[in-house]
Amino acid sequence: MTKIAIVYTSLGGLIQTMKKEFARAMPGCTLINIADDSLIREVMEEGAVTEGVRERMMHYFQAAANCNPQVIVSACSSVGEVAEEADQKWGIPVVRIDHAMIEKALEEGNRIGVLASLGTTMEPTVSYIRRLAADRGREVQVVGKVAEGAYEANARGETAVHDARIAQAAKEIQADADVIILAQGSMARMEEELRRQTGLPVYSSPRLCAEEIQVMCEKEG
Repeated sequence: MTKIAIVYTSLGGLIQTMKKEFARAMPGCTLINIADDSLIREVMEEGAVTEGVRERMMHYFQAAANCNPQVIVSACSSVGEVAEEADQKWGIPVVRIDHAMIEKALEEGNRIGVLASLGTTMEPTVSYIRRLAADRGREVQVVGKVAEGAYEANARGETAVHDARIAQAAKEIQADADVIILAQGSMARMEEELRRQTGLPVYSSPRLCAEEIQVMCEKEG
């Protein structure tokens, strides 16, 4: 039976979203969920990934690898570079949740809009976009916008406030973008609505990540 391990830095609704997307993309697969919400709190407090966060993330990736999954998913874009480090260690692929989303966005144009509900996600996401574009021999323009307070509102259960702030942020960058990506997986429910509001392709990470893992597992047999 196919096993997928997912490492989370929060205990929010993304866990249920990922369960739903993997059930759709890979019916019957077993998910191993490892979550520590102190990780994202420390990143938010310090404004960056600390050495302590890196060490704990590597510990959790090691624990995930010990379960012998086919793939490990890092479900937080703010710690994406730690996932890339882990990918080199155990012979088990460690995939960033935002990888497939960014690859999809690069198919849509050279002006990539990035919406984030958490400021610490912006720099890692923009850096990753530029590196993946460079791998394709391309230069891209990236316009980013943090919807201030949206993440905190979502954590308090104020979904209407979260969604309104995300929608306003999208409105502010839509004229400068060919495509918009949603930097937090927790923003996935806004994908269709933002497409309608902006008239642009809009992508979130959970569905595309699950589909990417499905393809990887099929190729491995």
